[in-house]
Amino acid sequence: MELDPRHMSALGGPVDARTVVLCTSGVPFTAVYRPVVEQSRLRTEGRTIGSRLGVYQLLQALPLGKWVPVGALSAREKAILPALPTWTRIRRNGQVLRLADTPVRLDLLVTRGEKWLDALDRACALGAVAPRTAVCSSLGEDRDRACWEADYYGVGLAVPHGSGLRVLVRPRQGVSESVAALHWRLAERVHRVAGERGSSSSVSAQ
Repeated sequence: MELDPRHMSALGGPVDARTVVLCTSGVPFTAVYRPVVEQSRLRTEGRTIGSRLGVYQLLQALPLGKWVPVGALSAREKAILPALPTWTRIRRNGQVLRLADTPVRLDLLVTRGEKWLDALDRACALGAVAPRTAVCSSLGEDRDRACWEADYYGVGLAVPHGSGLRVLVRPRQGVSESVAALHWRLAERVHRVAGERGSSSSVSAQ
């Protein structure tokens, strides 16, 4: 679904946000994001981290911009360390320094469905890797139930209102440590896809 500035304003998206439409496990959604310029520079010439989750878990565990003794890493982390792309870290004198961070700030994932249950199911299927909002055409007589369920799952809920959207439930903010690596991996994908598709896939909210 395409989000225009009126939608973005209702959803509480930052004024400098951009959007890109993606599909994960058959679930289409719109990612609302903001580029991180200094991190984009690290990814020149198509540099990528890849899809291996362990690499993201190790990167997430290393503090950004601080030297860490390699000896302080777990056996698993030491085994994964050689798989980190060289541009993501510096290894010197028995220490490692992480340079890479997420290339975009993921502000919101938006799913859509004719019925609220469809839109909510799609949002839940994405997992809590970023704040999520389900947009449905109407609620009918199920408004209270829809709002309760959305709030229970930490998913925002919105319906069309005039030329914009009316937000009934705000999404839960923040990402838990348990899914931080998945959040980073999705941010890498958003960055890559937006770059491949060009400016037509990234619509400024201004």
